[in-house]
Amino acid sequence: MPESKSKPEFRAAVGLSREWDARKAGREVARDTLEKLGTDPDFFLLFSTIHYEKWGGFKEFLAGVWDVLPEGTPLIGGTVAGFIIPQGCFVRGATALAVSYPNMDVAVGIGRNTKRAPHLAAKQCAEMIKRGLRGSRYKNKFLIDVISGPTIPKLSFFNKKVIKSKILENVIPILFHISEKILQEGVGREEEILDELIKNLPEYSIIGGSTYDDNKMTRNYQFYSKYIFTNSIVALALCSELVPSINTTHGLKETDAKLEITGLRGGDRIIYEINNNPAADEFLKALDWPREYLNEKAYLKTYFTPLGFKKNGVLFPEIIGYFIGNSIICGYKIKDNDLYLLSASGKSLMNSIDLNLEVFKDKEIFMAFGICCAIMLQTLGSNVFHIQRKLLEVFGESPFLLLYGAGIDAYTPQKEGYHINMAFNMGILHS
Repeated sequence: MPESKSKPEFRAAVGLSREWDARKAGREVARDTLEKLGTDPDFFLLFSTIHYEKWGGFKEFLAGVWDVLPEGTPLIGGTVAGFIIPQGCFVRGATALAVSYPNMDVAVGIGRNTKRAPHLAAKQCAEMIKRGLRGSRYKNKFLIDVISGPTIPKLSFFNKKVIKSKILENVIPILFHISEKILQEGVGREEEILDELIKNLPEYSIIGGSTYDDNKMTRNYQFYSKYIFTNSIVALALCSELVPSINTTHGLKETDAKLEITGLRGGDRIIYEINNNPAADEFLKALDWPREYLNEKAYLKTYFTPLGFKKNGVLFPEIIGYFIGNSIICGYKIKDNDLYLLSASGKSLMNSIDLNLEVFKDKEIFMAFGICCAIMLQTLGSNVFHIQRKLLEVFGESPFLLLYGAGIDAYTPQKEGYHINMAFNMGILHS
């Protein structure tokens, strides 16, 4: 029977490779994805773990993909800490999501030097998207961004998470600034990039996040067509009659602790004073922790007791990166002086996933793409297999891809955009 013109066939497929060798993995993930898709793709999202860097390199990895992928296919992606797909949960390997649909226009964009010039990078990327989709007749607009995540500056004292030096505490804002501008190492500046993307593409629903490595935070890579980049944003946008929906949840609760930031510096990412006292002292006091708890393991403990602030009623959890002297280093800009001490448990984090997926039930879902903070991969451990089960229950036979990255981005024209940590972010295309 001929295909109905009013209801063209939407095809999507998720592929996998567990090969160690980069070239072989590239070929296998592309071949597996296209065999499942059954036709040439209109776009190709490609993600892998960092280990291919030492097993042939990402140049070979991408060459393997293009040994199989049809020439000219729009492709973006990058490195992640792990991923969940219908085939399972993985912290080593490569995956891809490919889509074919006639009632859809697609464009890709890239912006360079995200840590040195985040606004310019986002604007460059947005301009490419605008040019590529100019004249599209479809009203619904959906964009997936992939941004270079944070990296630890290559300075010896940053090998520790707790640094007691008062001298370094005073010079660290200057060192951070130099590191960003010259070395392009340090925080990812994703919230600044997202703000500029929204400014230039306000009619798009946006989902995405930050590329990452194996939790060492020393390097990450972005893929664009046949090329590998660092310190870049890559994005894929589509216009169609399908409806995008995005939902973001986290399992963090506010405690009774009342904190006020009275000293910020380092681009509003370094808290040096809380309640008019040294920041680290007040943080320990709020948790009722002895000073001895401020050691190299404190970083892991704060996964379940992070700080957060609110903006327009939305709670923004902040992962603590470093304690330097009495200062607390956070990952993205703090935009309100009222600070909340938050708490989480494995149960509350899992419940947040149920709350997230609940809004997608009873919809005719064509594909799902999500990104989750890699910290949750560490905190939940083997419970990630329960997440896969939940995804299978909700999405059924609809292909899905959930990545573990360094942070998440979300925006819809109906809601303010945000880049946050410790959250679960899922987007779908539905009728």
